[in-house]
Amino acid sequence: MSKTVVITGSTRGIGRGLAENFLKQGCRVVISATRQPAVDQVVSDLTASHGAEKVVGKACDISRHEDLQALWDFACAQFGAVDIWINNAGISLPRKPVTEQSAEE
Repeated sequence: MSKTVVITGSTRGIGRGLAENFLKQGCRVVISATRQPAVDQVVSDLTASHGAEKVVGKACDISRHEDLQALWDFACAQFGAVDIWINNAGISLPRKPVTEQSAEE
């Protein structure tokens, strides 16, 4: 059974490269970025080479807890479970240990 991978910030750069490589390894991939049109374009591109049953996408603003929950719920609804979650998207925060960051930050 193939694994399901959710990658935030996966419409370009490292995130897209990760998505392409996980797909080549037979995984199912959930594409995510802040803008749905960008997500839809990448899903279309990757579907053409890997199949519609392997890749889906949903916009998500990682700074909003409810968006992250919706992304999780979407991935589970599409593929049954999430096996790997990669936090590739970035936001600007004060530089301090992650254990000292609040949920709001």
